Amino acid sequence: QGIELHCLRRQLEVNRLEFLPYHFLMVSVGKTGRLRYQDTSTGQLVVEHRTRLGECNVMRQNPNNAVIHLGHHNGVVTLWTPNMTTPVVRMLCHRGSVQAVAIDRAGIYMATSGLDGKMKIWDLRTLQQVQRYYTTKPAHSLDISQRGLLGAGYGSHVQVWKDALATNQALPYMTHSIPGDSVHDLHFCPFEDIMGISYRKGFSTIIVPGCGEPNFD
Repeated sequence: QGIELHCLRRQLEVNRLEFLPYHFLMVSVGKTGRLRYQDTSTGQLVVEHRTRLGECNVMRQNPNNAVIHLGHHNGVVTLWTPNMTTPVVRMLCHRGSVQAVAIDRAGIYMATSGLDGKMKIWDLRTLQQVQRYYTTKPAHSLDISQRGLLGAGYGSHVQVWKDALATNQALPYMTHSIPGDSVHDLHFCPFEDIMGISYRKGFSTIIVPGCGEPNFD
């Protein structure tokens, strides 16, 4: 039946959540544009930052260092840590609203997509753009697998790009379509060659050879 551990009354109008498993923190952002860090063990609010950039609907964490990446409506991506009240990095990534952000497992590459119809790859060590791709519609969902495959969802289509982070690729590795529907979100399954896709009418999985890490240890 479940047990209520905490009642988070200050988590209002939340759009996105991220769990930091090695820090016992839950991070949220929403319509108010406030970034909140909540302690999952005690239920107490650790810190609250004002982004001052309006409503935010795009958030991902860097799995290598737990830095939070926020995508904003003015095309800027900001990087946050709980001990600083201002973003550690501000990057102008798109000429339009940022639609999705994804970071690879090593924390080296970041993929972003915007309303300008571009999908860009950034080197987080130098904060420079290294690759750029175009989609027929703005990609509103991105994910990077354990082996570095990039998945992008736009409209009723899903594309998977192989070796697209470090080198420029002319064509996607795989494409998948859901006729008569629109892709809402997609994620790679860890340690499996499987991608999960959610869309307006349901959920499905597809096989993506070589996307998952084969070694558990």
